Amino acid sequence: MTSTYVITGASRGLGLEFVKQVSAQGHIVIALARNPDASENLQKLVDNKKVFAFKLDVLDKESIKNAVKEVNEASPEGIDCLINNVGIYGNREYDILNTPGEEYLEVFNTNVVAVSNVTQAFLPLLRKRGQENLKRILNISSLLGSISSFSPWRPDCTGTAYLVSKCALNMLTKIFSNKLASENFIVYAANPGWVKTDMGGEQAPIEACDSISDMLKVFDNVSAEQSGALIDSDGQIISW
Repeated sequence: MTSTYVITGASRGLGLEFVKQVSAQGHIVIALARNPDASENLQKLVDNKKVFAFKLDVLDKESIKNAVKEVNEASPEGIDCLINNVGIYGNREYDILNTPGEEYLEVFNTNVVAVSNVTQAFLPLLRKRGQENLKRILNISSLLGSISSFSPWRPDCTGTAYLVSKCALNMLTKIFSNKLASENFIVYAANPGWVKTDMGGEQAPIEACDSISDMLKVFDNVSAEQSGALIDSDGQIISW
């Protein structure tokens, strides 16, 4: 069955790969990015029939409002899936001893507050599908946001604001999951792994195409019992 996906941060990296693979599965994809026209690779996919692209600055409430309006016009019967992919790492040089408050706020605003704002704004379009239809929301998180996994993974304590923000995103995901469970929603967070993107760097061992392929396999089979969890690319729940 064909579903309609909204994907944020879709002009490059994981977001662009989501657009490629989801559209290749035959679904309708609405790609949102701060400057979609500047992404040559995204524009190659846009046909305004199966793949659409609209502007979205997740830090601008007016931009979010305009994006919802455009998505509603492109898909007046609603959407089935929302993938919150936008995220920033922040300054990699800061650790717990020197991270300034402004760094926490900047990273938190993008990785947590913006996800909340975008999700709230698109809920009416998801709810258009009705109580009887399953709706799914995926938030791209990280193993680095897992408290239980922290010690062996990041003993150097750098990128503190990113770690804290992803931990908060996991809790945000759980709360949305609890709130929307009665409306036939599945809301969960995913760990994409260390992926070769602008954020992950060239030294990362996982190609974006492989990460997205694995995450989509999980996405297609995620159960209500897994809602609210942080899930690895192999489908295993990660304790956080």
